[in-house]
Amino acid sequence: MKFMKLFSSATAACLLAGASGGVMARNDCPDGSIVGETVNNIIIDEFVSCTVLGVVVKGMVRVSDADQFTMKGGVVNGSLRVENVVSAFVSDVTINEGNLVTLGNRYSTVLRNVVSGGNIIVNDDECVQQQMATVVQNLIFVGNAIVNCNEKADVKENKVTAGSIACRGNDRLDSKDNDAFGGTVNCSRSLFN
Repeated sequence: MKFMKLFSSATAACLLAGASGGVMARNDCPDGSIVGETVNNIIIDEFVSCTVLGVVVKGMVRVSDADQFTMKGGVVNGSLRVENVVSAFVSDVTINEGNLVTLGNRYSTVLRNVVSGGNIIVNDDECVQQQMATVVQNLIFVGNAIVNCNEKADVKENKVTAGSIACRGNDRLDSKDNDAFGGTVNCSRSLFN
């Protein structure tokens, strides 16, 4: 009986504190930057800005509903996903056994990254062509590059081994000098081509 009273009191305190069934927002970048560290994961789902420089991430990077997210250099040993942010910039990052995904952002720049055993996906989330995307000079080993449904997409000088490059349904597309060794490059404006 004493346990039940303590349990009930603790539950009531949690409910009053707002920790009921809802999930609390998380910000693994409270100071606005992470520089030269090794971390397990980076998860941000608050409207904040974060710059990540030369960081090794043992697991995943997941950013959603934020202001600006920049990651330069470093390694991610899992997937890197940035969605529904104002500005996403991912440059010179090595991603092992995971995908690099920028989805439904206002601006997405994916530049000079190396992805091993995964895909690069840069899409407008609901194919309403609102994201401005730049996907340039990336290298993918055993995977694909997919750039679909953006308002404007610059897709240039990307290289894929054992995979393909597809750019479909983009309102304005500038695509050139992309190579898919062992696959195809299919970049066109129409969703039906």
